[in-house]
Amino acid sequence: MQMSLFDYKNFDSKTKEYINIAMSIYNAISEKSLSIRIKKFGEETDYEFTDFDKKILSLFIAGFFLKGNLKNLITEYKLADLKELLRFVDLKKEDIKSFTNDYADFYNKYFKSDLINMIKKGYDLIDFYAIKPEVIFYCFHIVDFSKSFIILDYFYDYAGIGSFYYYSEEFYKSLKSYLKANNYIPKVTIDDVWNGKLMEEGTSENKKIVPAEEDEDFELPKLNSKFIDTNRIVAELKKKFVGQEVASESLFYNILNNLSLADLDDIPDGQRSIIFMDGPSGTGKTAITREITQKLDIPYVASSITKYSSSGYVGSDLTELLVSLYKNSGESLEKAEKGVIVLDEFDKISYSIRGGLEMKRAVQQDLLDFLGGGTYLINVSNSKPFSDKIEFNTSKLTFICLGALTDLIANKTTKKNSLGFNSNLTQEDVTTYTITPKDLISIGLEKELVGRFNTFLHTNDYSKDDLMRILKESSLSPLLGFEMWIERNGKSLVIDDDVYEVIVDKAYELNTGARSLQTIMNTIRTPFIKEVLGGEAKTIVLDSDTVKRICNQSISRGSRG
Repeated sequence: MQMSLFDYKNFDSKTKEYINIAMSIYNAISEKSLSIRIKKFGEETDYEFTDFDKKILSLFIAGFFLKGNLKNLITEYKLADLKELLRFVDLKKEDIKSFTNDYADFYNKYFKSDLINMIKKGYDLIDFYAIKPEVIFYCFHIVDFSKSFIILDYFYDYAGIGSFYYYSEEFYKSLKSYLKANNYIPKVTIDDVWNGKLMEEGTSENKKIVPAEEDEDFELPKLNSKFIDTNRIVAELKKKFVGQEVASESLFYNILNNLSLADLDDIPDGQRSIIFMDGPSGTGKTAITREITQKLDIPYVASSITKYSSSGYVGSDLTELLVSLYKNSGESLEKAEKGVIVLDEFDKISYSIRGGLEMKRAVQQDLLDFLGGGTYLINVSNSKPFSDKIEFNTSKLTFICLGALTDLIANKTTKKNSLGFNSNLTQEDVTTYTITPKDLISIGLEKELVGRFNTFLHTNDYSKDDLMRILKESSLSPLLGFEMWIERNGKSLVIDDDVYEVIVDKAYELNTGARSLQTIMNTIRTPFIKEVLGGEAKTIVLDSDTVKRICNQSISRGSRG
């Protein structure tokens, strides 16, 4: 077998840096007793970390410290919070430093065999011949989790980061694309590596394995690298938010432009986008915004505007949004003042909605300065007797005001139906409309407030084709989540081809946007829970008759209004 790939002396400087950080972390936690409370088949149990778990955890944490593309990807997808990870292993950043042991000797004695074991487990999914930090990190995705569950179950059960499952699939796809683009997944297979059949160095299909650089004194990298690949982010948004490609791209560039303007000492009048976004409920207005802020690593807060009131009225104060944004920024005022605030149900403070007219007028007046850019004194202390107040300027914030505008859109909608008295065409109704500032004023938003908006975006209702694409192509597909849930429980899923159309038809009848698909899949999942969690069958079969029967029993009252 050709094992020289795993020799410390053959690692390049980047891989050495990564392995050194991981070994420093492992050296600090190897004697610690680490356990977590997990749920398995509905019952809670304690799991004690094995030595192998600790090594994987050390390698995982090390990825957050490494400079370059791996760190950028990890940060972009927010796979976990570094503070939470360090808190769990009872470490501080300053504890992770070089130690007196010789790194090469320590690696050969404690790390090499486990690293080989971990990577060998993934040989059927990744072919490589350069041992790079990105390659090692990718292999976390395919470790035998029946023996070491740490990378998935740790975040889901201990840290409560449900978004890890949400983002992990896209993260590993991006990571594999990066590896492939950099020729780290060439045509030579891992079996060739074990058998010593490496391709010639310097071929067009592979990078050379260059001699390792001289050892350098270990130094913890700074955690302030910033990289924005706009083309890739936009492509990912369009793939994830199927049917809302125009809205997601437009919103991304408006937020990105505001972020760049926020670095200026004096923002030119009218350049900062203050956004009003309309669209039917369930079309992803909030989700798109949240996704963009996570990719750009900027603080974000969203709330219904109906919760807030002006001085003298019962209700929350608008400045509470600023407090939440400040806390979400890690208590960095500089970062918080460049964040994003989403005000949902904005049409609910219009005069056309019955009740509370005077309070609505007062809230609209307060919003004039709030959106336009004012300075507010906010209390950021949890203890009132020791209140700690700071000045927060809203002139650099990105405001996104959302409204379904249901009644207004219904009045403005035109329907394009099949043509011809005897036509056999059965098109879906296609609705078209345009929302103007004048329309917003007509429903009872004050002219001065509407004048604050200089950017109007909208999301579209979903056609059946859109729902089908979401189901089959989007990383947000609830069917993908259903399949992952089954696989996590050691079983496989077989789906008949005609199932997709049945799910889409039922979702379209519900008429609640993309949420319809999730509702249908949750309905389908319920009868299978017992079989997946405790049944003996290793294969779950989803056929159209079963789906129809489950849906007819559970949601037969659903209809498109």
